[in-house]
Amino acid sequence: MKNTENISGIILCGGKSKRMGKNKALLMLEEKHVIAYVIELLAQLCNNLLISTNSKDLDFLKIKTVPDEFQNIGPIAGILSALKQSKTDKNIILSCDTPFINKDIVKYMLANSKNYDVVLPVFNEHLQPMTGIFSKNIIPLIENEIKAGNFIPPRIFEKGNLNKLKIDKNLKGWHKHLFFNINNPTDYEKAKEIIKNISG
Repeated sequence: MKNTENISGIILCGGKSKRMGKNKALLMLEEKHVIAYVIELLAQLCNNLLISTNSKDLDFLKIKTVPDEFQNIGPIAGILSALKQSKTDKNIILSCDTPFINKDIVKYMLANSKNYDVVLPVFNEHLQPMTGIFSKNIIPLIENEIKAGNFIPPRIFEKGNLNKLKIDKNLKGWHKHLFFNINNPTDYEKAKEIIKNISG
C-alpha cells in the first residue's frame, strides 16, 4: 500500500500522563521519542497526520494539533475532535504511547475496513479501543452518545457499524507486545527492554 491522500493518521495524545508524571509521548526509547515510532508508522500509510492534544508540548513536531472540543470526558473527546478536523473519510487512529504496533497489523486492519465505520483489533481476547480504523460516519453516533452522558469508547463503538477484528499469531507482523502501552514508570522500564528485543 502506497502513501495515500485518502487516509489520515490520528495520534491520540490527550491524556494528562498523571501516572507517568511527564508527557508520555516525549519519553525516549533508543534515542527516539515514543511518539516518533507512531509518526513513522503512520507516515508510511498516510499523507495527512493530526495529533489530538491539549498541550503545546508537541508543537515542535510541526504536525497539526487538535484540542478537545469537550473537556474532561476522556479519550473519546480526542477521537471526536480529530475525526471532525480530518479531511478524509477513512482514518487510522493510534495512541501516542503504543510504539510497538507495526505496519503489517495496521494494513491488515485497513484491508478489513470496507463497509465498516470502525475496525478495532481484538488481541488476547481484549478489545483495543484506542487503536483502529475509523470512518467519519461514526461522528454523529459519538456526538449523540456524549450528549447522553456516555463517554466510554468501547460502549459507544459497540452501538455502531463495528468490525471486531481478531489479531492472532498467524498474522504477519504479530508479536506479543503489539498493543503494549506505556502508562507508568514500570511500563516505561519494560518498554526499554521490549524495544531491544524487537530491534535486535
